[in-house]
Amino acid sequence: MGDLITLAIFSPISLFSSINPWAIGILILCIGILITIIPIFNAFLKKIDLHSVETWFDNASNLGAQQQRLKEHFDRIRGTLVYWKNKAAAYQRLDSARETWSLISGVSLPVLVQFYNATDKWAVGFMTILTTWTGLIVTLAYTLKAEQKYQGFRQQESDYYDISRTLLDFPDKDPDRLEQQVDEYIEKVAHIRRVARQVETDSPPSVL
Repeated sequence: MGDLITLAIFSPISLFSSINPWAIGILILCIGILITIIPIFNAFLKKIDLHSVETWFDNASNLGAQQQRLKEHFDRIRGTLVYWKNKAAAYQRLDSARETWSLISGVSLPVLVQFYNATDKWAVGFMTILTTWTGLIVTLAYTLKAEQKYQGFRQQESDYYDISRTLLDFPDKDPDRLEQQVDEYIEKVAHIRRVARQVETDSPPSVL
């Protein structure tokens, strides 16, 4: 009975120790790549909702006759806000992946080369996958300008919500001045959209 217990305990350990550590490394590396790449694809393909923002103008009874106008304006820009939010999330994840894998490779490679054996196919496979993946994610992030676009889309999104909150919190009580305030608000939103378009296309400012 004791022999069976000893065999049950030490057999998995013996089996595990007989596996090439580079092969285990490849398995862990591939899992890490999948954990990285799936959220990035989801962010680029999945639409993120705006949640409570949609009710801001619906519940703003202090806007008087301008409330309906602002609700219609929000309905027109809603798709743009969803687009900004999705793109900001996607580029943020891509940029975070670049930073993470650059750090992993930068720290691990000087250590791993001490144990590297060019005759070991598992070692060659691990190093090839690590360096190729790191080069790919870094190149992709820089080519798509992930950091700049994440910051740009997030900034325009933040600017829109800032001026919207200001209007909702401090509407002018005089109907005529409130109408002028709303006119200025809509003009500011149009400017924010032009800047966001420049962020997206990386184009020079438009005169329109």
